[in-house]
Amino acid sequence: MPESQTDQPQASAQMVALVDDEIQIVQVLQSLLSFKGHASSVHTSAESLLQALTVRDGEVWLPDRDGTPRRLTAAVLDLNLPGMDGLDLARHLRSLQPQLRLVMITAALQDGVRERAQVLDMVVLSKPFTLEALEQALHIV
Repeated sequence: MPESQTDQPQASAQMVALVDDEIQIVQVLQSLLSFKGHASSVHTSAESLLQALTVRDGEVWLPDRDGTPRRLTAAVLDLNLPGMDGLDLARHLRSLQPQLRLVMITAALQDGVRERAQVLDMVVLSKPFTLEALEQALHIV
């Protein structure tokens, strides 16, 4: 399976990045967001997402399946990723596009994670979470 894949409903020119090393989780999230009409790009590592990004005029863009750039409006990041972790990725994304909506997902809330995420203006969702909670966190309800 390729390290990243993109889903592209025709309704939106916006993109949500989904980053989790558990491919089944991001595939389910991608399917749910697609069902709701939201485009998403799946990545199994921070490095995969960073390689796919393009920064133009202070905004971050990701290509969809046919290569058309879509503006990144939100990112859902797992805390524990191989290589760069979710908080470091969030800091990097925040430096590229300060208004980007960021959501941290994690199965194990370690000490201080919520506090560090709040400093980065992130919402934290504990696994398992509902689609409604994710949509609310992404402001796409």
